[in-house]
Amino acid sequence: MYVISYGDRAALSIALPALGKEFALSPVEMGWVSSSFLWSYFLLNLPSTIVLDIVGARLVGSVAVALWSCAMLLGGMVQNISQFLMTRVLLGIGEAPTFGVGATVVRNWALPKERGSVMTVLLTGMQLGLAGGTIAGAYLIALFGWRFEFVALGAIGLVWAAAWWMTYRNPAGSMPRRGTARISIGEVRALFRSRSFFGILVVQCTQNYLNFLVMSWMPLYLIHELRIDVTGSGTSTALCYLCAAAGAVIVGRVSERIVFRRRLHPPRRRFIVAGCLGGAATIGLLPHFHTMTPILLVLSVSLCGLIAANGANTALLTDLVDDGRKIGAVTGVTLTFSNSLGLLAPIVTGYIVSYTGRFDIAWYMCAAALVMAGLASILMVDRPIAMRSGDMRRDA
Repeated sequence: MYVISYGDRAALSIALPALGKEFALSPVEMGWVSSSFLWSYFLLNLPSTIVLDIVGARLVGSVAVALWSCAMLLGGMVQNISQFLMTRVLLGIGEAPTFGVGATVVRNWALPKERGSVMTVLLTGMQLGLAGGTIAGAYLIALFGWRFEFVALGAIGLVWAAAWWMTYRNPAGSMPRRGTARISIGEVRALFRSRSFFGILVVQCTQNYLNFLVMSWMPLYLIHELRIDVTGSGTSTALCYLCAAAGAVIVGRVSERIVFRRRLHPPRRRFIVAGCLGGAATIGLLPHFHTMTPILLVLSVSLCGLIAANGANTALLTDLVDDGRKIGAVTGVTLTFSNSLGLLAPIVTGYIVSYTGRFDIAWYMCAAALVMAGLASILMVDRPIAMRSGDMRRDA
């Protein structure tokens, strides 16, 4: 599911040069188009995950992927930019519960001491999808045009939705009793009174910003900086994603063994988060390089740290929330706020490129934010997250 989700997101980034030319878009307008699926995505993160906690991952997974795959199919048939924006909004509606489904499955099936590495493996699907989407999209565009790219990737998602419905079953005892699944306003307030939850949210916001920036602009950045064509950009982008995915799995597994070598104490996972965010902050070195090898190396190292940090941070959330039956909704709360910041990344970067002609400021901003987020994780995420108001004194 993650592979298909991010493959479909990558379809636009690699198609932007051709799509922008067809619809006569400026860099600022391309930034707005890149962020368009996030408009509905972040608004529906919480509502969709509340539904997920009620009906389970089997139904929500199938319906969500089928819906966003239909949006991809329609995206390849549009006649103007307004119609295309509508399909991107529909894509965001379908993708809204994706991470809630993943967190729910991990909470239900993974051993507590291995949740970080399991989540990291799961999140490598993002990078595999971005790699596959960019390289396949580049060649599909070169051979058949960007419209065929959207239709082909949409068809793959429909096949997955049917397969998930036929093969996946919610584990026995995982479905909540009637009336227990809905997250209340009081519980949401309790989350934001928790210092640990706030620290996790800060990390999620900063890593989402860099994630959406890279996802939206990296192919164009490589074309701009290295003077290569769309297929060369797609191949280079895919290489970065694949190296980052492999590295993140190794980093996540090794770091868990080191941090938990004596005993399992979930808050110690914050040190993994902080260390990986430090690796991701190497993105700030990009303005100092102008040839392919060092640029691809910096991007790969930064993305490796980003994926591993995301996996460890998500595992922290699933570990520390005291009511596991509502992990989907809690993930939805987290994503609602983090994606509201992430959706600004393509837009802000578009303005930066338009006014400066370069990406340098964007990379420096991300590096500084990642370092500060790592410090926030170390200082704030140190105890369980209570969702009941009566428990807040113990969590404060």
